[in-house]
Amino acid sequence: MISTSGTVIGDATSPLAGPNAPVLSELVDGLRAEAIAVTVLTPRLFLENLLLPTVLSGVKDEGVLRYPLRADLAVAWSSHLDVADAAVAALTLDVAPDAVDVGQIPAITGIELAEAFAEHFSRPVTFEAVTPDAFGASIAPIIGAGAAAGVSQLYTGLESADGVAFDSATGSTAALGITARSTRAWLADLGVN
Repeated sequence: MISTSGTVIGDATSPLAGPNAPVLSELVDGLRAEAIAVTVLTPRLFLENLLLPTVLSGVKDEGVLRYPLRADLAVAWSSHLDVADAAVAALTLDVAPDAVDVGQIPAITGIELAEAFAEHFSRPVTFEAVTPDAFGASIAPIIGAGAAAGVSQLYTGLESADGVAFDSATGSTAALGITARSTRAWLADLGVN
């Protein structure tokens, strides 16, 4: 079982290919060359990123969800809980699939993400796109300047993306019978308040 942790392998044109894609591809290919069964779980963006203090405080204090994505960009968000559910399901099958995409189907926009937060907190929440550099600067004190620069680079790559999603036929529902949590269900499951 390998989770790509948001890196897309096998598609060099994807803005989520990232610097780790060749290493992950080499790992998967090497294991399969040794006849070791491997299921690759490929989530896109993690809902847990929205728990960063700089993001969540804007929601709670101002009713504004600030994130470095266009408001209209559809993203197949997933939780680490969804990846864990998919891993358990794949590990308990007699024959696990080679690859499974993990995330919300249909993918949701920033506006829809804010609506889920509004429903959860029972108050108005709007989405506000921020620049990747501004976002990176806001999280640098938390994760360090180097990691924040990598995050900024990722979101800069997503600025021109058509979507950060996948075909439902390759998703966890079709492959494993596991449906990724909605944003509202995820917030409730974690008891975010």
